[in-house]
Amino acid sequence: MMLPNNERVLVELVKEIAAEQGYALNSFSQDWVLRLEKNGLSRHVFGYKFEINSASAELMAGDKAALADLMGHLGIPHVPHKLFHHPRLSGYVSSQGNWPGMLAYAAEVGYPLVCKPNAGTGGAGVTLVHGPGELEEAVLTLFQKYRGVCLSPLLTIAQEFRAIMLDGECELLYVKRRPQVIGDGQASLMQLIQAAQAAGQLSLEMAGEAMQRHHEGLNLVPAAGEEIIVGWKHNLSAGSAPQVLEDGPLSEQLIEMARQAQRAINIRFASVDIMESDGQLRVLEINSGVMMEHFVRSQPENREKAKAIYTRAIQRMFA
Repeated sequence: MMLPNNERVLVELVKEIAAEQGYALNSFSQDWVLRLEKNGLSRHVFGYKFEINSASAELMAGDKAALADLMGHLGIPHVPHKLFHHPRLSGYVSSQGNWPGMLAYAAEVGYPLVCKPNAGTGGAGVTLVHGPGELEEAVLTLFQKYRGVCLSPLLTIAQEFRAIMLDGECELLYVKRRPQVIGDGQASLMQLIQAAQAAGQLSLEMAGEAMQRHHEGLNLVPAAGEEIIVGWKHNLSAGSAPQVLEDGPLSEQLIEMARQAQRAINIRFASVDIMESDGQLRVLEINSGVMMEHFVRSQPENREKAKAIYTRAIQRMFA
């Protein structure tokens, strides 16, 4: 469920920071635009975007295909994204249209494919397709809302991580734990999913997707303590839970890759999503809007961590 702007954690935190740090604060567009003023300077927070990044960095971060092309040029491991423009952008589409190219790409990488908007966050519009019919349906649906669609190979994601970066330093690093149920040796997988939904651990939509995904094994009884992943998306908005990573070799490797991605587009404040597949780390995307709503709501102590990060970002805006 979408929250009203004035109930966003970011709005609460920026108001607290302004009061504590002596910034004058005014809000516009139902708290979607926050204007901070101090010592004759003014800076803005628009949604989850802070007035610290260049316009070109913001645009490159929001374009999955362009970002993938740039990462490839720089030799940074990444998830491929093949772009197809909306047919109304006839100047950018072959005279044969998109369909031959889509089928050729599908033949090259194989099904299932991931079909998604070229722009967007939070897993919105991301669809898993298993054949030409599903691909056609997904593309037609996305072209009703978006100017560009990307196709990517389905990679088996062991883990997905997020690094929040500010001027080359990692402010927060966590792994996204996908929704799961734990067997008790008595209940079937269907009963476990239903119980998780009744307890509020899974939304009705997520429970339905889980049953569809595991339809062949719903009557099986998982062993006591057995963990069953029931969602394929790692997005926090899709039910995954953040778990902060401790210092160690993996953290160092993730932070260095996030730093390379950040420097690739000269973005100062952003979150970098990195996935692990077949033992290899790859940059999935860069988010120029730093959202920590789900992170804050997952654990009480996370609120102060998010507040400290936003405080430093605001101080850098005025530096």
